[in-house]
Amino acid sequence: MLRSNPAKKVAFITLLSASMGLFTANVAAQEQPFELGVTKVSNGDVVSYQGECFKAKNSPGTWEAPKSGSWFWDQVTCSNDTVEPPVEPDPPILEPEPPVTEPEPPTTEIPSDITPFVLGETRVVNGDVVSYQQQCYIAQNNPGIWEAPKANSWFWKSTNCGSTTEPPLTCTLPEVLIDNQCVIPPVECPDGSSVATAEECPVIPPVTCPDGSTADSVELCPPAKVVCDDGSVVDDIAQCPVTPVTCPDGSTAGSVADCPVTEVPTSMTVTSDGKGGYLIPRAEFVAIEKSLTSGELFDLVRSDTVTLDNASVEAVLPLRAANPENVKRAESIVDEALWEFLFPIRNPAYTYNRFLQAIAKFPAFCRTYTDGRDSLAICKRSLATMFAHFVQETGAHAPNWEGALGNPEWRQGLYYVREVYKSESDTTGPYNKCTGWAGERWPCANKSYFGRGAKQLSWNYNYGPFSEAMFGDKMVLLEKPELVADTWLNLASAVFFYVYPQPPKPSMLHVIDGTWQPNAADKANGIEHGFGSTIQIINGAFECGKGSTTAQAKARIAYYKEITSYLNLDISGEKLDCADMKAFDTAGAGALEVYWDKDWGWDANTPGNHSFKCKLVGYQTAYSAWTAGDYELCVEDNFNVQATDANGEIIPK
Repeated sequence: MLRSNPAKKVAFITLLSASMGLFTANVAAQEQPFELGVTKVSNGDVVSYQGECFKAKNSPGTWEAPKSGSWFWDQVTCSNDTVEPPVEPDPPILEPEPPVTEPEPPTTEIPSDITPFVLGETRVVNGDVVSYQQQCYIAQNNPGIWEAPKANSWFWKSTNCGSTTEPPLTCTLPEVLIDNQCVIPPVECPDGSSVATAEECPVIPPVTCPDGSTADSVELCPPAKVVCDDGSVVDDIAQCPVTPVTCPDGSTAGSVADCPVTEVPTSMTVTSDGKGGYLIPRAEFVAIEKSLTSGELFDLVRSDTVTLDNASVEAVLPLRAANPENVKRAESIVDEALWEFLFPIRNPAYTYNRFLQAIAKFPAFCRTYTDGRDSLAICKRSLATMFAHFVQETGAHAPNWEGALGNPEWRQGLYYVREVYKSESDTTGPYNKCTGWAGERWPCANKSYFGRGAKQLSWNYNYGPFSEAMFGDKMVLLEKPELVADTWLNLASAVFFYVYPQPPKPSMLHVIDGTWQPNAADKANGIEHGFGSTIQIINGAFECGKGSTTAQAKARIAYYKEITSYLNLDISGEKLDCADMKAFDTAGAGALEVYWDKDWGWDANTPGNHSFKCKLVGYQTAYSAWTAGDYELCVEDNFNVQATDANGEIIPK
């Protein structure tokens, strides 16, 4: 969880610097003028600003105005300043001035039919007239409850405080209210020009497509090719030839699921390997694993966690005609302009294109439902839920900080891509300690597994499973955890968390789309449908069940309300809070045991009367039911066993 407040940090260092009188020595280099919002500098550059000179530090952006005692600037002596101390002039002789009579403050009569605006409470629609600090304003461009009315604001327009008996002017998207008129805002073209519609933008020079060809725009590029498992190249993954698998009985099939059903053995066939270990036919492992992981809920979750191949993911581009269906649905709700509006001070690593690629990786996110559920509404609610948690987990949380550029807290999400005060060069500390079974299953590679990405993925035992889901290889991200910060994985890690359950908790996807229905045990624990149950899933131990709303939960709820309001999403009837929610337990509807552990049972027909089996448990172990073959691995590791093929030969690991 990130709790650092950039505004407080800047304020603290400003006070410290002021009290110590920090100034550097004379600087011989010629300083450059600093223009707010334009001048880009590197650490050590010297600039002049409002008649004074400053040296850059801690990577100031173009909006960090130089000032004495700043976190980003040290005041220095200008190169053309004299080093001699100034001579204090004699104080002037002041003639007594006649007393000044202060004018009476003007009184403004506010008609009774004008709504007083209360910061954080008053909700308005475009055209509403409110009073604030004895002035009146007209709402425009959908202000939220935290946008304080002020003159010349994007969200407010000053007006007189006359009666509002005339109905206020409201606009229908895409029009916005400007100067009391509904107009369509101009479109900014790729070349920087502005026109009325995107169709009027000038044609830019041809672009180079992923296949090396050129086209007038990215949208006109041919679909990216997909490399199949057998090395062949096709236009779509569905065209890839099916690679047959060898079934336990020796036959072949398109997939393991298509293999003939093998009778589940009641007792394992265990023989000695002559070296103190044992041999068991792989067919028996496969049969038991399949029988224990079959069922409606298992099948649902398994289908939710299916992933698109990475080649197809990396081919995704905004408005690309060949984008997957779930990506197109997300684009219809959050286009690039809205992404910029919702996350205006985000880290540059969180691009809109990576947002689309993260969704593409998991076809279940924003999927098409064929059972009557509203696919568009579920997608919109899924995005709003994730965005609200983004703001809490990675937001700047600095409403009065100049680096926030005047944006309210609910629009300060995705500010951090790495955990505060952590860097890739730091390989010490608790995040690098890989011990016990977790260290054996997901070994550290002289890296630190601190929080990265929109979900702030942490610890080797989370990087390993995420790597297996993304690449089929646990070591990719264990060796290069920085990919979770610097590539599309920074957002895919959040979607991964969204679609995977954490038993006994259901997945957030099942909560939002209605697959999870609270049973009597859930309801007895106060767990109901709504945003509150997603807080319980993401951080319930610290933010829920406290009897009153915690500060963190209150913030998440406020962000969710703002985002759903902006997306015109009706959340009436949702249980937003989790103050009275107890934790999910094994009696709840979301309970699903998804890890393997040693079965300590007894079998009269085996050596030593051991069970030579593993069982499903609800706590995390090194063996996951979602990873085919982990059952066999669990038995092998716990009972000194090797698997054999249909001919009794040992199968190499």
